[in-house]
Amino acid sequence: MRFAVGTTNAAKLACVRSVVERVFPVPEGQPPHEVVGIAVPSGVNAQPFSLEETRTGALHRAKAALEATQNAETTEEADFGIGLEGGVETCGEQYFECGWMAVVQRGSGRVGWGSSARFELSRKIVDQLRAGKELAEVMTALSGIENVGQKGGAMGVLTNGNLNRADAYAHGLIFAFAPFLSDPERYWD
Repeated sequence: MRFAVGTTNAAKLACVRSVVERVFPVPEGQPPHEVVGIAVPSGVNAQPFSLEETRTGALHRAKAALEATQNAETTEEADFGIGLEGGVETCGEQYFECGWMAVVQRGSGRVGWGSSARFELSRKIVDQLRAGKELAEVMTALSGIENVGQKGGAMGVLTNGNLNRADAYAHGLIFAFAPFLSDPERYWD
């Protein structure tokens, strides 16, 4: 199977590879699944600031990645397009970071959704985001870790390495694949 992912972020691609290997095991002797990262626009702000905006970004990325393989002469069509988008959501007076995942199936256009766990962001961080910076930029400045967004992300920094973005996003991506893993007639509309 072939998976087109709407990002070239190494941490996100590693997450997708591990999930794909887990949920679609390859029989012994068969070639591995192909996971291709494609730079596509999210169609939303660089730092989404709502659940709706973050979900929209994930869906745009999934559809654009899938479409890129359908229109490319040098690339084989993907079976699924995958979009992963991180954003900030509010709950009362608090701010939380959350990743949304969208999986779009070629042919049917069916979409599966999932999200990561949410974790609180401090005012110190949110104020900088509101001033126009992206979370990875803020976390790099605060932590001193270059390209933190390509590594464990804010999740990794704030949990002192106990949980990174790839780990947290994996659960959400497995949930997004649920409509394609379970009996569609029994469980899905």
